[in-house]
Amino acid sequence: MREIATATPQVAARSLRIAMLGSKGIPAMHGGIERHVEEIARRLVARGHRVDVFTRAHHPYREPFHVGVRLRRRPSIPTKHLDAATHTALCTLETIWSGRYDLLHVHGIGPGLFIRWAHKRLPTVFTHHAQDWRQRKWGPLARWFLLRGEATAVRRAGAVIVVSRQLQRYVRDAYGVEARYIPNGATTRPATRDDALHEWRLRSGGYLLFVGRLIADRGVGTLLDAFTRLETDRRLVIVGDTHLERRQYEALRQRADERVLFTGYQPESVLQQLYAHAYLCVHPSEVEGLPIAVLEAMGQGRTVVVSDIPENLEAVGETGVSFPVGNPDALYNRLSELLADPERVESLGRKARQRISRFYDWDGIAGSIADLYSTLCP
Repeated sequence: MREIATATPQVAARSLRIAMLGSKGIPAMHGGIERHVEEIARRLVARGHRVDVFTRAHHPYREPFHVGVRLRRRPSIPTKHLDAATHTALCTLETIWSGRYDLLHVHGIGPGLFIRWAHKRLPTVFTHHAQDWRQRKWGPLARWFLLRGEATAVRRAGAVIVVSRQLQRYVRDAYGVEARYIPNGATTRPATRDDALHEWRLRSGGYLLFVGRLIADRGVGTLLDAFTRLETDRRLVIVGDTHLERRQYEALRQRADERVLFTGYQPESVLQQLYAHAYLCVHPSEVEGLPIAVLEAMGQGRTVVVSDIPENLEAVGETGVSFPVGNPDALYNRLSELLADPERVESLGRKARQRISRFYDWDGIAGSIADLYSTLCP
């Protein structure tokens, strides 16, 4: 794996006006794409570029700027199938006809469909974050549109970025396109506070942690089936918003015991404390791009137990512990072993933080993206 060099922010030789589409909005409150956009956008601003992130009207943050990034709130039809498409269509047209921008950067395969409107009018960059069409929540028609978006973006964008080596191979094999590998990242700045733990009466090292959307593909049911069999006084903390139907969410809660804590969504400041003081983190997902939740846990020096899908294994390398995806018995065995071996957990956590510093540094990642922009807008 190529090492990502830590980049000192530099003023760009040419200041570009950049539009970013595809996220729900920043500050990040929903998922990996939002975190990615926030981290790179503010670093591009520090380099002297002007970045506008188009946000959806239902995003709760309503200030016009965030960390130097201009936020442009635009409406959508806020339903499961139309939210992203209607918002991106409107914003793509505005980006094209306003004349305000030198470059359009689109994130995600659904929004990628609308690159077809823009690619002949201004330079375009597409970041492929994940094969979202594989998620179980989508029916046949939605999967078809997502695949169309993926194909359109990969074939028509001026430059294609992928966040994992697995996606790079997929894009090459499926479309014959050599995409640029620029991964997701994380911070290694240690969280020194622990006041966020007091609200739930948690103690440092006294809990296992899961962070992610509560959707079927994240494997929360597998985790609950494994954890509830463990004989331990440590708790399981599940952090994430409830994108499930209420009935399905309640079904998850019924599989939990009194040691399991559902916190709902938590802001970044709280998340970093939860990562930093967890005994270990668990990420049992079935579908990923390159999971930022795993990288963030590693950046805080945590050992992460992951399902053995290629994207998770790529993230943790030799610093994590894996189990066969969807297998609660195997996960139970891995957790039992690690609960009995705190020295191994601590050693793997140190190596995990070092791995983030070498390969997943946000400053180096933003620098690579800025360099790519300069080849499209010399």
